[in-house]
Amino acid sequence: MPEIEVIVPVHTPTRPIRRLAASVLQGSECDVRLRVIAHNTDPAGIRAALHEHADDPRVEVTAFDDGVHSPAGPLAFALADVSAPWFTKIDSDDHLARGALDSWLATAHRHRADVVMPRMVQEPSGVDFPTPPRRMLRTMLEPAKDRLAYRTSTMGLLASGLAPLAVPVAGLETGEDIAPSLRLWFESGRIAMADRGFPYIVGEGAGDRVTAAPRPMRAELAFVGPLALEGFWGRLSEAEKTSIVAKLIRVQLFGAAGRSGGYWADEAVEAVREALPVLVRLAPRVPVVLSRVDSDLVGELMSAAPERGVIDRLVTERRRYLGVRPLTTRPYRRTLARDAPLRFLAASFAARHFQPGLPDRG
Repeated sequence: MPEIEVIVPVHTPTRPIRRLAASVLQGSECDVRLRVIAHNTDPAGIRAALHEHADDPRVEVTAFDDGVHSPAGPLAFALADVSAPWFTKIDSDDHLARGALDSWLATAHRHRADVVMPRMVQEPSGVDFPTPPRRMLRTMLEPAKDRLAYRTSTMGLLASGLAPLAVPVAGLETGEDIAPSLRLWFESGRIAMADRGFPYIVGEGAGDRVTAAPRPMRAELAFVGPLALEGFWGRLSEAEKTSIVAKLIRVQLFGAAGRSGGYWADEAVEAVREALPVLVRLAPRVPVVLSRVDSDLVGELMSAAPERGVIDRLVTERRRYLGVRPLTTRPYRRTLARDAPLRFLAASFAARHFQPGLPDRG
């Protein structure tokens, strides 16, 4: 019985899975099983891409064909029968620092954690992803206080009992990992930050990642309807709901709509107008932690007859991050709230530059 089951969905043999396999098999002393799911592709090609690792008895290559261009299917397939005490997922373009699994496992045992969340580093720059924008000097994390909603990636070490929570939402072209990440962070139990020296490394290649292709905004926001039906909303505090919805509005709605040079196309405006009321109903107090600009933009978009000129003016204003209105809230007394822009931006800056992970010394 392996200690850790490593799940790798892969949909083309051009992926650098030989490097990935080496980082798992040669870089770990703990007992591992590497489960490679050949998604809508010939397993023989995947085995060839693994080179010498294909014959390693710890490697299992399994075919999964559903005809859907989404990682949700193969991941759900693999999660359905996790048998090791711990599991982790690695995207086929990525790999782990040497010794990462051993370190993560030691952290889990030392802190009696259900989840170990690693530092994520972009290759080849070595720049950290500033998520989550957590509090300084913390090993044990709390969902709302450490803004875990901003960490959509479910990479890390998870106890096998959490496999049902990690199942992605089927039928979505993108955003299938938003609901499982929220389930895991807000309902899993004890979450520990991994030792900074053992990161998850995000590969630079693969322009054809299935979740990276540009899509219409309605496809980008199709996750909102299923997310609103998740059972965890009834078990969350108002602060937790506000933290989640503030992130979704900033990143998934306003951020996605403005990716192309900050310009919102008419199609994006209509898609955001449809999604906003659903999210605001989940956390009615969310406008008080948004910036004054974003709060005004929410109000304009949710009005009966929004004016395109007003929307364009507010979209332009929200891109000036250091202005008074983008940094303050309505009412002003909430400007220093945890999820308000001033503290959120400061925490994001610190996460990138000052605390790329904590040394776990016990």
